[in-house]
Amino acid sequence: MDQFTRSDLKQLIDTTQEPLVSIYMPTYRSGREVQQNSTRFKNLLKGAREKLADYGLDEVQITELLSEASTLESNDDWWEHQSDGLAIFFASDRFVCYRVPFKFEELVFVGSHYYIRPVIQLLQGDGRFYVLAVSQNRVRLLAGSHYSIEELEPDQLPSDLQSALNIDEYTSTLQQHSTGGPNTAKNIVFHGHGAADMDQQKKDEILQYFHHIDTAIQKYFGNEKSPMVFAGVDYLFPLFKSTCHYKYLLEEPVTGNPDELTAEQLHSQAWPVVESFFTRDCQTALEYYNESAASDTSTCDLGKTIRAAKQGAVNTLLLAEDKQHWGEYKEQDGSITTCDERMVSDELLNYAAVQTLITGGTVFSLPGHSIPSGESAAVLRFPVS
Repeated sequence: MDQFTRSDLKQLIDTTQEPLVSIYMPTYRSGREVQQNSTRFKNLLKGAREKLADYGLDEVQITELLSEASTLESNDDWWEHQSDGLAIFFASDRFVCYRVPFKFEELVFVGSHYYIRPVIQLLQGDGRFYVLAVSQNRVRLLAGSHYSIEELEPDQLPSDLQSALNIDEYTSTLQQHSTGGPNTAKNIVFHGHGAADMDQQKKDEILQYFHHIDTAIQKYFGNEKSPMVFAGVDYLFPLFKSTCHYKYLLEEPVTGNPDELTAEQLHSQAWPVVESFFTRDCQTALEYYNESAASDTSTCDLGKTIRAAKQGAVNTLLLAEDKQHWGEYKEQDGSITTCDERMVSDELLNYAAVQTLITGGTVFSLPGHSIPSGESAAVLRFPVS
């Protein structure tokens, strides 16, 4: 799996060279269905070729633009190492792809900007979250979405307490039991009444351990803003929280020995914790829009929303995740012409999202039935005529 961050999104929306090509597709991780990955991609590249021709490129320009993407067609090893969805963005001097635990609908888009609506959902809603599963035997960092989870392997993350503290033989003074053999770190399981039972030396060692973990995840996350759930024995969570500088560590942990849980079991316990986090900001934005719906600082008119976004006036944009609006926005009078021919038109909800993000606004995707107009709603920083 590849990490998609807000920094990556910013790079996409800041790209002005054209034409820009966006390709989305669902992918299979394993089994006989893996063979469908490359076949589906070949068909999407064919669609990209046709759209580029309609955009005005000649055959030589198209072949050159698609050259790097075309190398993936027969790369069987690459197609066997996929997640649930694949997003690819490229131009004449740029090619990036993201394998993410998120099922995308097939789409090929060619235009003066990238099609970013699906990846926005990775950064909000039922998008990306992390689980940090910690015991003295093992440290695991996992990334997931509503429907799936996958283990990551950051180079900086210590594998266990021994390696973090460079201890050859670790003897615990916690209440402990052995799984056999001498009381080395690999045989100790944390349990008992809690942190109050620890002597100060042992508590200090665990805090050092957590400082190493905290340093590693800070380097790995960078500007990441996705929620993270701690999974571990209950009395370790307050100690970890006291060392953690990641602002999006959630207050509710998954308790118990995480070494006994598979990735899927961790996912099933962590999702209810993060679900309320995902919906909170979105619901707050929707409530604020409803409260200001009768004022001149809100609108559900898409043409006015785009005009406002281009002026930097959109503070929050709500988009129906299950809708698309293909057409043309006319700069002269702010009107919209709807068009069913996707090959030569823009997707205007995506265009509104791009313009909102460029000027520092926030974009949320939510079910269409939640939005009064069924398509889009915007809260403005200032009125726009």
